[in-house]
Amino acid sequence: MRYQILLSLVVVTFLERLPAKSRKSLRDLIQRIWEDPLGSSNATEYDRNGRVLHIAIAGEYALIYWVDDADRHVKVMEVHAADR
Repeated sequence: MRYQILLSLVVVTFLERLPAKSRKSLRDLIQRIWEDPLGSSNATEYDRNGRVLHIAIAGEYALIYWVDDADRHVKVMEVHAADR
């Protein structure tokens, strides 16, 4: 069973404002994350609660997400410029 992808409203709003090419690139990345949440990240870091945050890059953008194994969710919380 695959994990369900949950996008924060901030991420959805950001995606809606992007040009079609960038939006498709990020949608493709979200698809890859859905297929393999742990194998899709380029880097990891920890939040203030000690939770592992995954960083996945698509073109000039980075998605920040965490894997909630208990609920089988991948929670995409942030998107920003990849060089940030």
